[in-house]
Amino acid sequence: MIEIQKSIEYLKQFVSEERYNRIQSIVKQRTRHFTIVVENLFQSHNMSAILRTAECLGIQDIHIIEHNFEYEISKQVALGSQKWLSIYRYNDLKNNAISCLNALKEKGYKIVATMPSEKNYLLDDISINAKTAFLFGTELNGLTQEAVNLADEFVKIPMYGFTESYNVSVSVALTMMNVNERLRKSLIDWSLSQEERLDLELDWLKKSIKDADRILQKFYNHEIISQ
Repeated sequence: MIEIQKSIEYLKQFVSEERYNRIQSIVKQRTRHFTIVVENLFQSHNMSAILRTAECLGIQDIHIIEHNFEYEISKQVALGSQKWLSIYRYNDLKNNAISCLNALKEKGYKIVATMPSEKNYLLDDISINAKTAFLFGTELNGLTQEAVNLADEFVKIPMYGFTESYNVSVSVALTMMNVNERLRKSLIDWSLSQEERLDLELDWLKKSIKDADRILQKFYNHEIISQ
């Protein structure tokens, strides 16, 4: 942590005071209490809209399960939001959904699938006390059975029209806005640890400075020589 703090102190001179203050302000609003998991999305504009929503809501981690389709970005939709997020992709194994969801469970996440089910909670009734990964599938095929089998709870978004489902990016926005607002009004400690904040602060500084890694390397090389 000391080296990270030293790197931050050195790099912050290469950005404006306003920029650095904004980085510090935004990192305090980030959370990993909730995370978003999407399975097999094939339309880049939907994936990009989800990233943009997550970034706006301060949700740091996005987990992307890829079966038949690779994660792609629509720059016009994402507007650079992916740059500030921690994105994890699962595409190396045959059972990518199982790999992803088991990894999240090991980190203490409850898996909540958004889909019709006899055991459904309504959005307002879902508990937000535990760390939760919200799982979304495509409008056409929904979630795979492997993903459904690993879900701990199911939630549905109210609908009052003839159409049977929301667009997946809209489902993410409606769900995460609901639980996120409830979380931030609660007494739950949803913020990042100091170490996590410093890691992000350094990452965002690097992304704000051209050749940041080269600048840091030069700084540490000079420090070694001085010693």
